Amino acid sequence: MIDIHNHILFGIDDGAQNAEETLAMARAAVAEGITNIIATPHHRIGVYENYGPKIIELTAQVNELIQSHHIPLTVHPSQEIRIYGDLIDDLKNGKALPLMKDAPYVLIEFPSHEVPIYTEQLFTKMALEGYVPVIAHPERNSELQKNPNKLAALIELGALCQVTSGVVVGRLGDYSQSIAEMMMKHKMIHFIASDAHNVSGRNFFMKECFEFIEDHYGSEQADYYKENALKIYAGEDIRYISPVEVQKEERVEKQKAKKKKKFLGLF
Repeated sequence: MIDIHNHILFGIDDGAQNAEETLAMARAAVAEGITNIIATPHHRIGVYENYGPKIIELTAQVNELIQSHHIPLTVHPSQEIRIYGDLIDDLKNGKALPLMKDAPYVLIEFPSHEVPIYTEQLFTKMALEGYVPVIAHPERNSELQKNPNKLAALIELGALCQVTSGVVVGRLGDYSQSIAEMMMKHKMIHFIASDAHNVSGRNFFMKECFEFIEDHYGSEQADYYKENALKIYAGEDIRYISPVEVQKEERVEKQKAKKKKKFLGLF
């Protein structure tokens, strides 16, 4: 299994804080069935400026550390990039990194409460340059929660989307879980990833998540998400699937999500 969004590199963002935490995360990943992690520390988020050369060097150190403890896991260097206007230039000069070297996929994070007005223009330019934006955890963005069809429009421009495993299984709130469920049903999600930061509150939950998906949506959909992650790892093309428009009556309100959770809790 491939985890395409992870904060296993130590000492550079709000993920692992030291080598011991990195090792704990590596062991937890292997227990989940993960063989390869794409390390995606925050970049251009304000307090975190983690440029490409720094990430590549630290990833090499982390792989040496993991190998010295005989943990069967390989880590690959990348970033979770907060969207910004000069991104394409930085992808070309190595300050920004794609999810895998020589592959077109780029993990992009939006601010928590908005989708910047220049997003469609940037994504169009990225497509023309051969890059594929992968939107990180859209289910946690308040603008996309209120208007999921805006996400569909970005997918139609060539973007792909990654949902967080912990959200799918209800570890990050009822509302986000309901939004993730809606996005998955409307073919707006292409990857499951952990976004793991540690082995406590922000753990992997990947095995639990795929079991949940198999139970609720079937093994074919679970395999689809796993295969797409493998395609990122291999730098292969991912087949376009048109998203399904969300009708007004299908949209999830916060109060509705809370009532649903309470109802389910009766059984």
